[in-house]
Amino acid sequence: MCRYSRNCPTDHRLLRSRDGFILFTVADSSMANRNRSETERGVKQSDRNNAEGSKKPFNKKKYREQKYSNKFKVNQWEEKRKKSILKGFYKDLKKEEKAANFKFSRKSNSENPEDDNSESSNKKAKIPFFSAKQEYLKKKQEKDRKKEELLKAQEERKKALEKYKEKKMQTYKQLSKKTKKGQPVMKGRMELLLEKIQQST
Repeated sequence: MCRYSRNCPTDHRLLRSRDGFILFTVADSSMANRNRSETERGVKQSDRNNAEGSKKPFNKKKYREQKYSNKFKVNQWEEKRKKSILKGFYKDLKKEEKAANFKFSRKSNSENPEDDNSESSNKKAKIPFFSAKQEYLKKKQEKDRKKEELLKAQEERKKALEKYKEKKMQTYKQLSKKTKKGQPVMKGRMELLLEKIQQST
């Protein structure tokens, strides 16, 4: 018999879904179980679809860049190198600060502690900045010196090339002189030979 109306001879059951209640006829308990499992499956699938919708789409270009691009690898290596250099620099600064603090603490123990506290705090602040400034100036001087040396070497090379070209032109002029009949002039050739002999001896 139906649970919801006395006059109805068939057995009806209410099934709860997301949209609302569905009234259906149950001929057999197995049919009810099947319908229930189907609705559960539908709910799970909708949840899965929602989860997939929240996922970010796969960026193929970015993936290929990261895997195959030499530029990306070089950039990564440079970033790592910068980080390691900065880490080393800050480590050295900390060591210097500790050493300076230790020296100042010894001095403050020997002298008046009240006056030295303010001085040591000022020096603490100045030391890392001072050391960094010194390092920067050193590097700048080295850079300038290297630049000057490079410019000097370039100028010398330029002068040597000009000299060599001039000499070559003179020798070519002497060797290319010819008589009216088209014979080479031996005077210039003899002079060149004489110069070579003098240079070798």
